[in-house]
Amino acid sequence: MAAIVLNWNGCDDTIAAVDSLLAQDWPGLVVHVVDNASSGDDLARLAQRFGARIRLRRHDRNLGFADGHNGLLRELLAAPDGPDYVALLNNDAAADPGWIAALVAAAEADPGVGACASLMRFRDRPAVVENAGVVMLHSGEAIPRGRGRPVGEFGAPCDLLGVCGGAALFRCAALRAIGLFRGEFFLNFEDVDLSLRLVACGWRCRYVPSAGVAHGLNQSIAKVRDEAFAVRSIRNMDFAYLVNMPWPVLLLGAPWLAAAWLAAPLACLLVGQWRYARTIVRGHARTFGEAGALLAARAALRPQRAGSWWRVWRRHGSTAAAYGRFLRDVVWRRQRQALR
Repeated sequence: MAAIVLNWNGCDDTIAAVDSLLAQDWPGLVVHVVDNASSGDDLARLAQRFGARIRLRRHDRNLGFADGHNGLLRELLAAPDGPDYVALLNNDAAADPGWIAALVAAAEADPGVGACASLMRFRDRPAVVENAGVVMLHSGEAIPRGRGRPVGEFGAPCDLLGVCGGAALFRCAALRAIGLFRGEFFLNFEDVDLSLRLVACGWRCRYVPSAGVAHGLNQSIAKVRDEAFAVRSIRNMDFAYLVNMPWPVLLLGAPWLAAAWLAAPLACLLVGQWRYARTIVRGHARTFGEAGALLAARAALRPQRAGSWWRVWRRHGSTAAAYGRFLRDVVWRRQRQALR
């Protein structure tokens, strides 16, 4: 059993994440830390702190989340004595002591499970859900399941369309069958793409409520969040959805897709967020510009497709409800605050 933590200029957070892995009640867990070309002394500090208790490597440049993990994942999958499962933990997260055991137990109970999602709580609000997996909307968007709601509401295991790669378990046999993260995604929605590919190929994603994690949320992403990041994120989400979803799902959801692509920038303009409206348009335009690559990726996936498209459709969340919550929680509350 292996676990991977990716570090990039976040040594203090990474130390806490690794400490939580070393405290797991799972014998023989091999903890890998990959440094993504941090600019400071992170590598030396990690080596000094943990020594031979972890396996440490460093990239000579920042490869993002996707290729930051892919090199080590390839080695683990190719090793004759490699693990049956690999867990990924964000460096800004700390896992409960039984995290690995709960994830592995869920995967062992059903050989059709390719990935397991955790119950991630806000680090500073442990009774509040940060995410309990990922919900896909008919508009092609991925949102954190349960964000902002009480932890007690998410105590039941279930199948989902997506897991959050910040605290997830992957079955190595499934990864060998369907591949790893798309390197060109770099950062953001690469986990959604991999989850949807698993589902498209007949594997299942399982939410495990007993696998608890405290999450700082976006401690690393905040360092690179700019318009280029947002444009790429929109392109990544478009690409992941349009490549992996079965044609019947795309056709049934076409009105929602079209409405979201048009309504989102218009809504931003109405509330004065013209820069974000421009970002959305640029992101979708980039998707159209890569139509050839998108169709090629769909064609490459076709021989592996399996399972029921209807089941995939039914596991989507409601776009109307999600947009309604957004208008209530973001737009309406911001307007009220502005009037005070």
